[in-house]
Amino acid sequence: MKQYERSSRFLMQATLGADYNLIRQVQEVGAENWLEQELQHQAEPSLFESKTNQIWQQFRQKLVSTYGEHAINGEGNNPALPYKWYFRMAWWDHTLQSNSGLLRQRVAQALSEILVISDNSLLELNSVGMASYYDLLYKHAFGNFADLLYDVSFHPCMGIYLSHMNNRKADPAKHIHPDENYAREIMQLFSIGLFELNPDGTRKQNSRGEDIPTYDNVDIRAMARVFTGLKANSYQYEWQTSFWQPSFNGHDVGFNDGVDKSYKVVPFVNMVKPMTADENYHDREPKRLLNGHINLPGNQSCEQEIRSVTRSLVSHPSAAPFIATKLINQLVTSNPSKAYVKAVADKFGTQGDLRAAIKEILLYPLNNPASDANFASHDDGVQSQKLKSPALRTTQILRAFNAHNNSGKLWFIGDDIKELTQQLPMSSPSVFNFYKPDFTPHGEIEDLGLVAPEFELHTSATSISYTNMMYFWFFGGFYPAVSTVINRSPTMQNVPELNPNVLKKNQQDSLKLNFSKEIQMAKDGQHDDLIKRMSLILTGKHKLDIHEQIKSSFQQFKNNPEWVVQTIAFMLTISPEFTVQEA
Repeated sequence: MKQYERSSRFLMQATLGADYNLIRQVQEVGAENWLEQELQHQAEPSLFESKTNQIWQQFRQKLVSTYGEHAINGEGNNPALPYKWYFRMAWWDHTLQSNSGLLRQRVAQALSEILVISDNSLLELNSVGMASYYDLLYKHAFGNFADLLYDVSFHPCMGIYLSHMNNRKADPAKHIHPDENYAREIMQLFSIGLFELNPDGTRKQNSRGEDIPTYDNVDIRAMARVFTGLKANSYQYEWQTSFWQPSFNGHDVGFNDGVDKSYKVVPFVNMVKPMTADENYHDREPKRLLNGHINLPGNQSCEQEIRSVTRSLVSHPSAAPFIATKLINQLVTSNPSKAYVKAVADKFGTQGDLRAAIKEILLYPLNNPASDANFASHDDGVQSQKLKSPALRTTQILRAFNAHNNSGKLWFIGDDIKELTQQLPMSSPSVFNFYKPDFTPHGEIEDLGLVAPEFELHTSATSISYTNMMYFWFFGGFYPAVSTVINRSPTMQNVPELNPNVLKKNQQDSLKLNFSKEIQMAKDGQHDDLIKRMSLILTGKHKLDIHEQIKSSFQQFKNNPEWVVQTIAFMLTISPEFTVQEA
C-alpha cells in the first residue's frame, strides 16, 4: 500500500477527489501516462449550461403543474426564474458522478477562482448564464489563455458582474465616462497583476529598490475605452411586463432606448450568448497603454480591439509568472520556489499555453511523478504545503467514498455547505475570490515569510463548524441536502426556498457514502489495515503518527463495524494530515 502514496497525493492535486480504485489505476499506468490521457479529454459543448437548463426546466414544469400558470405569470414575483441553485445542482452532480475529464474539471474549478464571477450578485438570478460561463473555463482548461480571456471579456455574466455591459464611450457634455471596473480587474486580477514580475515571479525593482507598478490610472482609463459599445446579444423575458414598461416587451433594446442601464441586466438579458458591440458607442480613437506594450491605432472595431488587448495582456512579460503562480497556488502549493514558477511560466509562454503549464505544474521538476522528490519545495527547504480549501475538502471526501443516492441525482442546493464552511464554487464574496493571495496567519507561517491564503477562511468559527459538519455527516447521516422535488406547501411556491431539514427526510434523494469495503474490513477485525487504507485515500499516507490514537478512539465499540468506520472517517477528515495538502 505504501507505494500508492505518491499516486494518492498526485490525484489530490490533479482532481477534485479520488477513490481507492482510481489511486490503484494511476499507480498501475503511471501518473504521467494518466495525465497525458486526461489532457486528451475533449470538452462536451455546453455541458454545464445544458445540465443546468435541464434541471431548471424540470423544476419549472413541476411548479406549473402544481400551482398553475399563475405561479409563473403572477404579478410582482417569478418563482420560475433560473435561480443560482440550479447551477449548483448541475455542478455537484457532474463533479461527484462523472469519472471522465477529472483533470479538466479540476482546472476549471481552479480557473473559477482566478477569473472570478459570483452568484453573490445579480447573477444569482440566472444560473444558466453562470453555467455557460463555467463552460468557458471547462472548454479552455487545456487551451490558450488568450482565447479564454477574450471569451470571458464578451460573456454577459462578466459584463454584468464587472459592469462593462452597456459601457459607452465618453460624452463629456452628458457627463458620460466609460466604466473602469473591468478595465482594472482584467489587468490586476486576470493577467498581469499589480507589479512587474521577473520570469521567476519575483518583483522587478527600479534603481531606488522600489517595486514597479504594471499600470496606473491613465492605463485604466485607456483600457476602459477598449470595452465600450458592448451590450447584450438580446433581451428576453417570459413576463408580459419586461422592464416594467410593456412598450419595450419584444422591441429592440439599445443605448438610446430610454431605459435606465440598471434595468438592462439579469433577468432581462440573454445570459448565454456573447455580448455584441454597437460601434456607434465604441471609442474608436487610438489608445496607448502599459508603456507602449499595447498600441491600438484607432478606427478598429470593438471586437478587434478586445482581441488585440487580450493577446497583448497575455504576452506581457508579467503575465506568465503571474498566472503560473496563481495556478500553482490552486493546484499544488501556496509557496512555490522561484525555479518552479519560472519552469511553469516558460511553458505558459507568451500565448498562454494552459496545457503545457498544467502538465509542468503536476510533473515538475523531473517529469517523474513516481519520484519521492519534494518537487514543489520552497527555496529554503520548507516542505511544500497548502491548506485545502473547504470546497476541495468537501469534494475529496464525497468522491473518496462514492457519494450516491437512490434517485441517482446528486442535486446539492449548497446552502448548508456554504453556511458551515463559507465557501461554495462560484459563490465568492467579491471578485477577489474567497481569500487574498498574500494572506498569512500570525505565527510560524508569517515568521517564515510564507503565505497561506486559504487560512483566511479558516477562522475560529469556520474551523469549529467544519468539525461539526464532519460529525453531522459521519455520525448523524446529515449529508449535504439534495433536492429533486418541489415543495408542495401552498405557502412556499418559490422553488428555491428549500429547507435542508425537509429535504434530508426524502429517502430517495438522501445522500449515502459507500463504505461497504471498509465495513467488511471492520467486521473482519482488520482495524490496522482499515485505518491505513482510509488514510491513504484521504491523506496520501498509509501510516500516520496519529494511527494509534485513531485506533484507540473506537476500542470500546470495536464490535460495531459501522461505528468503527465512521469514527475513522471523522478522525481523519478533521486531522491536519487531511486538511493540509502536501506535494
